[in-house]
Amino acid sequence: MFIIKYQDKISRYTRIDIENIKFLRDCLAILKKLISTFESDKTKISDCYVWLCKGIEALQYLSSSNNNPFAGILSRSLLNYTLGSDFGGLWCLAFAFTPKGRYYFNQKFVHGAQINESPVINSFDITNVTFVNPVEDIQSIYMDSIFEEGSTEVSLDMVEEGSIRQVTATIDPPMLDLADVTSSSNQPVNHFVAARQYLKSILEQFRIPGQTITDIITLFNTYINSDNDIFSDDMIQERQEYGWEEISHRDGNVSIFADIALRVISASPSEATCERTIKDQRLILNLKRLRSHKILLDRREILMATK
Repeated sequence: MFIIKYQDKISRYTRIDIENIKFLRDCLAILKKLISTFESDKTKISDCYVWLCKGIEALQYLSSSNNNPFAGILSRSLLNYTLGSDFGGLWCLAFAFTPKGRYYFNQKFVHGAQINESPVINSFDITNVTFVNPVEDIQSIYMDSIFEEGSTEVSLDMVEEGSIRQVTATIDPPMLDLADVTSSSNQPVNHFVAARQYLKSILEQFRIPGQTITDIITLFNTYINSDNDIFSDDMIQERQEYGWEEISHRDGNVSIFADIALRVISASPSEATCERTIKDQRLILNLKRLRSHKILLDRREILMATK
């Protein structure tokens, strides 16, 4: 954006290929949207599968429809780094543990139904990218240094709106619609299989006995393959989510299945939210304040969590 805004002045000193820069800007706008979504405090890991599919397909759209020379490369790179990687099954599994994900996997991978194809590029505003002075963004990076352990000073992050490093805890991420995910033929991986394989790897890491693993994988297959939701009676209607916490207290293999589901969907989609939590804790539990009474420390923690 800096080069595009000041292209006339820059061209006085050096030659710039403004068309390719605009192509690159469109790609970076999609990646910026993904980064800000993943680093939001309110983004659930179960939503990341949909966003990754949308991002990959949006880049594919730019490559095929706009002849963008960078989009195809970035699309393949994003796919290989996320859904096509060894850990790609995690995104698929987290999505599968939601009612929308179960229905989507059942329709697409079991029945082979065509999901309504909508222009995924509409989810990414590539024509209105906010310009941010790069000097201001560099200054915001060094703001992290004040959150060292032992510091008693409290300061707010001074990051301008539109910065690629901006992480907002007050703005909800855009609502997702399954219709936004197209049945793209460019995604050869069966994400139902990827989710199942990742679930099996988790069970093996927990050293679950072989027969129990087989039974839980069978339960997962039934959960996805069945046209009737086997956990429909355990739905929390207000949030449209399964009550995995309550299910985990039942007897049998279903408790292990629910416990893994609870662990997976409770994970943070990026390390940024974890880092912010650590910084908040350092403001509360520094050396000076550790001498405070426990009840005061608890109240400070509540205040920091609701800021």
